[in-house]
Amino acid sequence: MSRRAQQNVFDRPRDHQIKRDAVLRVAAEMFNKRGYAATSLEEIAGRFNISKTALYYYVGTKPVVLQECYEQTLDYCESVMAEVTASNDCGLAKIERYVRGVIVDVLDHPCAIVHEFASLPPESMDRIHARARQLDTDLLKLIEEGIADGSIVGVPPKLTELLLMGAINWIQRWYNYEGENSLDEIADCFIAMFLGGLKPRP
Repeated sequence: MSRRAQQNVFDRPRDHQIKRDAVLRVAAEMFNKRGYAATSLEEIAGRFNISKTALYYYVGTKPVVLQECYEQTLDYCESVMAEVTASNDCGLAKIERYVRGVIVDVLDHPCAIVHEFASLPPESMDRIHARARQLDTDLLKLIEEGIADGSIVGVPPKLTELLLMGAINWIQRWYNYEGENSLDEIADCFIAMFLGGLKPRP
């Protein structure tokens, strides 16, 4: 979303949720690039040419903004995982679908990096941790499923899960939404490089 597009959300009448989602998207992008501590609500508001008071009306306090970024990210990830696990694909195909869904669909929405867990409000930290751990467990099961059905070579399941999620999480840190590579292109490259090595050799 360009800076002009961000401003346009507030330049004309819009649904409250549309404006809220736009703020969360920009906040997540700034948290990812600069870090939570180095980003102020004033700076987020400045991206839309609105006051901090106006911003507060849409998203509340800074810790709540971070919490909402995480909650939305987990909502999207859980939706992708539920769709994948319900399919009849082999283990590797399920992982490919999950990875593509996370990179293309999830990263195109407000998202916060795992490194900011410590900045979450205490009352929501345990809940968000539990949801994130469940997704890790679900991915681990897909890897084990792939090994069992022969679509994945005999790799260490837990180490493989950690490497995959570490690489995926870091995309949020460096991805430029206005850069030359689309999320689809990044997903294609990721799947070829990281998941290609999991396939059995002829």
